[in-house]
Amino acid sequence: MGKELTFKDKLLLFPLWVLTLLPLQVLFIISDFLFLILFYVIRYRKSVVLENLKNSFPDKSQNELSQIAIRFYRYLCDYFIESIYLINMNGSECNRRYHYKNKELVNHLFSQGKSIIFATSHYGNWDWAANMSINFPHKIYGMYKPLTSKVFNRLFIDLRAKFGAISTPILQTFRVVVESIKNNELFVLYLVADQRPLKKDLDYWTMFLNQETPMLTGMEKLAQRFDLAVVFFNMKRVKRGFYEIQLELITDDPKNTKPYEITEKYVRMVEQLIHYQPEYYLWSHRRWKYDPKIFNPKSAAK
Repeated sequence: MGKELTFKDKLLLFPLWVLTLLPLQVLFIISDFLFLILFYVIRYRKSVVLENLKNSFPDKSQNELSQIAIRFYRYLCDYFIESIYLINMNGSECNRRYHYKNKELVNHLFSQGKSIIFATSHYGNWDWAANMSINFPHKIYGMYKPLTSKVFNRLFIDLRAKFGAISTPILQTFRVVVESIKNNELFVLYLVADQRPLKKDLDYWTMFLNQETPMLTGMEKLAQRFDLAVVFFNMKRVKRGFYEIQLELITDDPKNTKPYEITEKYVRMVEQLIHYQPEYYLWSHRRWKYDPKIFNPKSAAK
């Protein structure tokens, strides 16, 4: 556990440090137990999960939705275990478990003098992408939104920067881009781009998983303003504790894209990913908090 954590944090988190000395396959047994507690006892955000699934997949039966929900909760526990396992996981093991395909795309973009936005989503394990800095040249900025728990916020800042990435608050995105360009430095911005926007940023709505959904457009605006290539993280969970990341180009010429074209391509890619294996999306996230009839003028006008 590194420099972001205070001495008090390290004392509080010491049991986790000891726990993550165990092999991951042993920790997955603990995950199975956590699933029973989370799903059957605590019932963590169960109504939110079921409502999100019902609205997203209206053609599925109640039994099908229930099965997806069960698989989601199992994976949510695995995700937590995998994330804290970073405490003691070294780079070679992380690379073995979290493998990037077609890295030549990124190297080609860098050779063309292009900095890159890696666009991921709340799908699969986005924390193990901490190993990007030992797979790609140049600076890696991992943009994050602070967690409510200050201790766990500091822990995950530390873990996401473990292998050399620069963990950066999302509100500082513009600043780090400007500074890097000013210094003639190529870089990667790693963005979880399907965040729910703030009320003041509800400027673009689209259909996403069968629902009118407001989307953040900051990724597109950054790409167009600073001529950044945009690459999608197409994540596949191969088996428990193993992932393959297919890097797919959204655009390497953002200045010649139409308004919201980049955002729409990204949304459709995320949607396709979710339809393929829906249990790996973060269904407990209150993604559809805003009623489009209230907050979307176009919807209200229908």
